[in-house]
Amino acid sequence: MKIKIKVKHAALILICIPLIVFVIGPQLQIYIAKKQVEYGQAAAKTKLLQSLDSSMILDSQKWKIIQNYMLDDYMAGQFDVYIGPAFSQVSHPDRDVTFTWDEMYPYLNMYVTKGPIDEYFASAAKQLAVHYKTIGQVDKAQDILQKAIERTAGSSDSWVGQELQLEQTQILIEQADYSAAKQLLQEMSKSNDPENDYFQAKIAQKKAEIKLRQGHVQDAYKEVQNALAQYEEIPAEKDSREADEIPAGYEELLSLKKSLQTALAQQSHINNTVKGRIVYSDGTPVANAGVFLQAEEDAGSSITPDEPYQQTTDADGYFNISGVLPGSYQITIGLSFDQIDGWTWPVTMDEWIDVGEKKTFTYDITLQKLIDIKSPVNQQKITDKHILFSWEKIEGADYYQLNLGADIDSGSISTVFKSYITDNQIKVPAEEVYDHPLGVIFPGDDLSTVSPKSLLAFTNTDNRFSWSVEAYRADGELITRSNGYRLDQDTMGNLPFFYLKERSMTKADQLLVDKKLKKALAAYQSNYEKDPDDIHSLRMIVRLMDAESSDKHATENEKSIPYLQAYAEKTNSPQAIFRLVEYYYEKQQWGAFNRWFNQYEAAADGHLESYDQAIYASALMKQGKLKEASEQFKQVMKLDNSHRFIGSWLAVELYEGKTFEHALAIAKEYPERPFADEKRDWFYMVQALQEESETDSHYREELKEVLGLYFKNKDQELSNWMKTADKPAMKEFIRAVKDVS
Repeated sequence: MKIKIKVKHAALILICIPLIVFVIGPQLQIYIAKKQVEYGQAAAKTKLLQSLDSSMILDSQKWKIIQNYMLDDYMAGQFDVYIGPAFSQVSHPDRDVTFTWDEMYPYLNMYVTKGPIDEYFASAAKQLAVHYKTIGQVDKAQDILQKAIERTAGSSDSWVGQELQLEQTQILIEQADYSAAKQLLQEMSKSNDPENDYFQAKIAQKKAEIKLRQGHVQDAYKEVQNALAQYEEIPAEKDSREADEIPAGYEELLSLKKSLQTALAQQSHINNTVKGRIVYSDGTPVANAGVFLQAEEDAGSSITPDEPYQQTTDADGYFNISGVLPGSYQITIGLSFDQIDGWTWPVTMDEWIDVGEKKTFTYDITLQKLIDIKSPVNQQKITDKHILFSWEKIEGADYYQLNLGADIDSGSISTVFKSYITDNQIKVPAEEVYDHPLGVIFPGDDLSTVSPKSLLAFTNTDNRFSWSVEAYRADGELITRSNGYRLDQDTMGNLPFFYLKERSMTKADQLLVDKKLKKALAAYQSNYEKDPDDIHSLRMIVRLMDAESSDKHATENEKSIPYLQAYAEKTNSPQAIFRLVEYYYEKQQWGAFNRWFNQYEAAADGHLESYDQAIYASALMKQGKLKEASEQFKQVMKLDNSHRFIGSWLAVELYEGKTFEHALAIAKEYPERPFADEKRDWFYMVQALQEESETDSHYREELKEVLGLYFKNKDQELSNWMKTADKPAMKEFIRAVKDVS
């Protein structure tokens, strides 16, 4: 059979073929790539790269691909995972496609050469500059920035060029080319709008940094002071900004001013270096990892591309951060999923770097293999009266810590269950697990929103539980842990989940699950009255009354104390006993406090945590046993790096007649580092006491008298003194001591 096609139809087909091949095809390729990204398909990356290389794709579409899949990632977080003492987070939890540096490089270069002048342009240029700087090609880094700056000439977005000039200046400062850096800053000052607060502050900051690196601390301090004073003198700004509002850039200047004040007061080194190496435990270096040094006030905050102290490790895993101001810092590292898969950085929340005592501080990081767990695992249902927890033995471990967790509503919670386990397995009675509390969780504002799962904790036969283990040396150094990033079949191992099916849920339990709290409490009380050996009902009475106390913001529900005491005596639960310790501490009933504290110490096998010891030291202080209290506080400072009770120790030392110089040395050695709370600067407060005392020969006598009022709980007399005294430094110190907890 023959098919005849008219000439005009043939021409139409010939026109359609190029249209499909050169226009519709490439656009379809982009569409498919985006859909593959949404569905997490591996082919998405290849399709996107093909689109970027295609001459049939519009430039505007290429810029969009680079922005969405390369530069957005960098601006949100350059690395897949950020791990620090205070937090661990995945920077792109919803990202389904990632590009290596080698894959991104040509397209970042293309964006800087031909792309639109916008925030992405600045980001691309900075990335390239940082890359070249990291591998030692500083000239190439400057060349990239210079060419990018030239492209911004005449652009309406002048801030882009200024951002890149600041980056240029920073490289010059790091290379100690101070004359060139000063010249560039001078040019920027001339061209910058005087009312542009951000860049005015940034220029002042760079000028101060140059003076610092040259060793001129006082000059740097004056530079910062002048910049802040000039800002305060701008009437337009004063009228337009809201109270307590600090423009971007000036907040950093205020922080710098505070750091310089501390450095001058403590006579610390100014230009410090923090260096080290990141390796795996087998000695393999971790190359191209991010290292971020965060000052105390920023510790725990998300990492941003503009962190002042940051570097990428070289091929051998080394990093070297110079020009670090004195102060307390925490290191956060940035890693790819491949780098962290199956490994962990065993760092604790209270690990700090104190910069200033020595010119160079060395801080090495070793990533350790995750601990393999053995039982219970993989959703195992346990019906026995005992549970065997077991895991692989870790070389060099003197003891282990076992943590238990539970799914609670839309999340999970985990707490320490047992510490100082000397073997790599432990068999515990199910009743002991039932006794372990999870606390009281309120998703809302009142008791009606309390989570029944949090109250039932490990007695809930329908809930899924989890566990993890940590290995420690005898001195408390964390070696490694079982929970971490396990991302593929080779590293996944056993899943740490299990169910407890040894007991059966009671009618009272079901009332609690149904959030009928009053009926549940009445049912538990009825059960306990009928059977005084019904430990579960007694346990739940205590927990429900605890929830009522939490709702009313009370320290302890007085009605719950007889139940709590009976529960503590029947179970010897350390958590229940310690609640009685805290109760009698608040009541200042020292006989009962001492009795229950001794019982708690026995229940904990003599292994007291730093907080336990601090409460005991505070009780000794309140009982007038100051020498014993001082010795206890000294031990606490060595165990607890947060130093939250340093104020109490200083109060005891000053009351005992120790010199201000002695107190200053203690305050300097043990700075308070509360997590997520406002820091109290005890060094500054003691220094203020010393200065205030210089004009009053009876100052120390009055200080001792006032501290005595606090120790003896003479609240009314102390309150009267606070209202009438004309000694600001002493009042501030006493106020801070009262707040220690």
